[in-house]
Amino acid sequence: MSVIAAVAAGHHRRVYEAVVLKVLGATRRDVTRAFLIEYGLLGLATAVLAAALGTVAAYLVLTRIMHQDWTFLPGATLSTALLATLLTLAVGYAGTWRALGAKAAPYLRNE
Repeated sequence: MSVIAAVAAGHHRRVYEAVVLKVLGATRRDVTRAFLIEYGLLGLATAVLAAALGTVAAYLVLTRIMHQDWTFLPGATLSTALLATLLTLAVGYAGTWRALGAKAAPYLRNE
C-alpha cells in the first residue's frame, strides 16, 4: 500500500510535470510513455527488493525457527514480481490519467 500512497502524494507534481511537458511541445503519448517508464522502473525496483528480502526471510523462518527444509521457487517469485510491477504501472497510470488532461493555464499561473 505504500506505493499507492506515494503515487497519491505525488499527484500535484505529476500534473505540473505533464502541463510543463505539454507546453514545451510533448504530445500526450510522449508524456504517457515517460510516466509509464517511471512507474515501470519503480515497480521493478520494488519487486526485486521485495523478492530478495522475502526470500531471505522465508529461508530464515523455515530453517531456523520451524526447522523445515527450504526450497526456492523461482516461478512463484518471478510471477509475483511481475504482478507487482504491472499493478504499480496500472495504479500509476490511473493516477496520471487526470494529469494528462489538465489545462496548462491554471497550473502555470499558480506557480
